[in-house]
Amino acid sequence: MSQFIPTLEQLRLLRQRSVQDLQLQLASQRQRCQRYESNISTLTSLAAGVQDSSEYNPVLMSNHSGYKRNIQRVIDWQKQEQALAKTEAKKLQGALLAEAKREKSLELVLDGHKRAQALDRQRSEQKNTDAISAQCWLRQRLAEQ
Repeated sequence: MSQFIPTLEQLRLLRQRSVQDLQLQLASQRQRCQRYESNISTLTSLAAGVQDSSEYNPVLMSNHSGYKRNIQRVIDWQKQEQALAKTEAKKLQGALLAEAKREKSLELVLDGHKRAQALDRQRSEQKNTDAISAQCWLRQRLAEQ
């Protein structure tokens, strides 16, 4: 029993670190999703900024259409990456929730064992106090006789 509580405390610390690591990973993943969103927004406004020439110049029209097509491919790629990042963020959030539950349940078990150990220690101290009181009372009775 003497090694049980320190072992539980070490396990709780490991799980607590695991929860913190998952929190950091989730925050990083959310930042990645935000970057993809920002990239998509910027690329969309960039593609919309290309104005069609009012004069008929086939080379310029070809360049504009190629430019818009390439930007659209990059936008599509960023949207795919964003979808993957969101999926990964959901997985991390689920893993974080599960790990947090495990850490909390272990914390509750540890607290229960600590309370039980404190109660045992308190009972032992009370028994010692009662034994000393009984000895004092007995000595006093014997001294009175």
